[in-house]
Amino acid sequence: MIFHWDDENRAHIARHGISEFQAKAAFQAEDVTVFPDAARLNRWVLEATVEDRTLKVAFARVFPEGFRVITAHWMSPKRRRTP
Repeated sequence: MIFHWDDENRAHIARHGISEFQAKAAFQAEDVTVFPDAARLNRWVLEATVEDRTLKVAFARVFPEGFRVITAHWMSPKRRRTP
């Protein structure tokens, strides 16, 4: 997997207490589930367990194998859409 990072998206997820490493780990988590973002074309949301916590990541495909993380934040397990 290839990720497109720049100062803007790194700073944005950092404001939510998420590191680049944690966001990448969500894509490879055993329990990752991906949903289309109903409000936007070419955007998806994933939910996964990272470091024993539930992480939600919004992202876009930027080239065939690449992803750009838009935002990420920790979420309560109660809000998770999947078990």
